[in-house]
Amino acid sequence: MPKALLNPHMRLSFTAILALLTMGLTPAAGLPQCPPRDELLAKAEIVVEARVKSLSIGESGFLGTKDSPTRWIRADLEIKRVIKGKFSAKEATAYGTPYPPGPFVELTMMALFAGLDRDAAFEWELSRHELGDTGIAFFSINGCQYYKFPDYATAAR
Repeated sequence: MPKALLNPHMRLSFTAILALLTMGLTPAAGLPQCPPRDELLAKAEIVVEARVKSLSIGESGFLGTKDSPTRWIRADLEIKRVIKGKFSAKEATAYGTPYPPGPFVELTMMALFAGLDRDAAFEWELSRHELGDTGIAFFSINGCQYYKFPDYATAAR
C-alpha cells in the first residue's frame, strides 16, 4: 500500500471527498435556500408569460472588477402576456452569470422547445436591478425570483 494512504490526514481527505461525491454536492449547496414559490410570486412586482427567443452564453463586454465573471448568459424573451404588474413592452432581455441560483437547465429546454414550434411559454418574474446611480438597469436571471416552467421542461434533480 502506498505510504500516502497510511497517513491519517490523507485518509480523512479521501473519505471527505468520497462522501461529497456520494452526496452529490452542487455549487449551490452552500447558498441559502430560496423562499417557497408562492412567497416569491406574492413579492414579485412584474410577472409575465414569455417564450425564449434566443439564449446565449458569451463574453459580456462589461468592465468589472478582477473577480467579476466575464461570461454572461443572455435570454431574449418574447412577452405573450402580463400576469402581474405593468409591463408594456413585447420583448425583454434578461442577463445572468452561469452560477447558481438560476434555472439554466429549464431556460435551455424552453429555448429548444420554442425552436421546435411548441407552445413553449412559461411564467417569469422580471426582476429589475439598477447599476448604481447610472440610471441603467437590467433584468436578472440569477437570484431568488419567481418562475414556473411546464412539467416537460423541468428536470428531475
